[in-house]
Amino acid sequence: MQKSIAFLLLLLIVPVLLSGQGRQDPRLQYGDLIYAEAAALPSDSAGVARVDVFVRISYDFMIFTRSKSAHPDSLYSAGVEVSYLLRQKGRTVRSGNHFARVSAGDYDSTNMRDHYVLLRQTFYLSPGEYDADIQIADRGSTRQSTISQGIEALPFTADDRRIGQPIPLKQNPELGENTYSVLSYSRSLPFAQDAVIGIPVPEHYAATWSVRLARIDDEDSESVFDDTVQPEAMLQRVEPDGRPGVVSDFQLRPREHAAGDLAVLKLPFARFDVGRYRLTVTATTGAGADSVSIPVEILWRDMPFSMRDIEFAIDAMRFILTDEEYKDMKRGDERDMQKAFRRFWKQRDTTPDTEYNEMMAEYFRRVDQAYYKFQTLFERNGAQTDRGKVYVLFGPPENVHRTMNRDEPMMEIWEYPSLGKTFRFVDRDSNGNFRLMEE
Repeated sequence: MQKSIAFLLLLLIVPVLLSGQGRQDPRLQYGDLIYAEAAALPSDSAGVARVDVFVRISYDFMIFTRSKSAHPDSLYSAGVEVSYLLRQKGRTVRSGNHFARVSAGDYDSTNMRDHYVLLRQTFYLSPGEYDADIQIADRGSTRQSTISQGIEALPFTADDRRIGQPIPLKQNPELGENTYSVLSYSRSLPFAQDAVIGIPVPEHYAATWSVRLARIDDEDSESVFDDTVQPEAMLQRVEPDGRPGVVSDFQLRPREHAAGDLAVLKLPFARFDVGRYRLTVTATTGAGADSVSIPVEILWRDMPFSMRDIEFAIDAMRFILTDEEYKDMKRGDERDMQKAFRRFWKQRDTTPDTEYNEMMAEYFRRVDQAYYKFQTLFERNGAQTDRGKVYVLFGPPENVHRTMNRDEPMMEIWEYPSLGKTFRFVDRDSNGNFRLMEE
């Protein structure tokens, strides 16, 4: 196959199948199966501060077993136990736990990484700084995980006028104007989208807002955004679902007993790349200014598996790189390889004004699909097989025919009528190792 950029242009023509299957290569990890975030919210009890802890656990974290239920939506079930432990200066001050059971109607749903069980716990604390340990244990196995983070419990009194830490939000326009839910992705902001954050503030809070976003890396901290912003909305007396334990969502709803407001800021961050940043929000009032600064991550949650390890990603590009391009891209440390990788795809971005590179995403989604779809006993990485290479370059075939004649090896014919191309693969050894026939 000719290593030509013309092959890349075909990626935008042929549709792609996106679902994955099979076991994962250790280097092909989707990301965390558990997300947790602690948010300081205005308290509805005088003299104490309020902290809400949000936990999101992927179905794929849990081990499902066949249940006794005959209901079609509950053929498989699993359970998790979540324990919360808050310490101050090494002394345990609060604890709690919840048990959650979830059901699924088919086996494939039990492995879904984009289905979650949602839990929430509220703590009332004396104002101050705390350390939180959130332990998640699967009830059907020995699998467990602990997330630790610091928490600052704030009083949010009218006299104090302090602002709380930014809470990543998701806008829900389908549910009505100014309707939001807590995104709760460990202080992560969505990739290739404008970010929405909520700032807990005392009631009737009026301020001028400014926001700074600085990139965090091993060498320096570069400011990529520094400007004033106007609040998108000022939500009065709202909070997430008031029940502890398992909840249906983290939507913010009006509550009579809720205290304080939430200033909603929409930030033009869609043009910034994935990575670690520091977000600083400053509110200036007649009484002075207050700032809060937290580390955040711009996260491409649906990033193809094959892009998550830079060496694996570059190896997956051998079909479209010359030998010299491949050697150049593999030079240096991980940071150098990342730069060369980004530079290559940026030059081929059909929408250079946006950070999202459709051609790059399409290419690596096909690598993901081919990796699992065409695995053989001799090649774990199906993208490196002959069928996998054709799939990556041209997408799923428009027509597939198999011939199984006696005394002849099995043949698979892939047709791309819209491209005027046909590929024939032969399994000469009857072991699933289909090889491309030279025309």
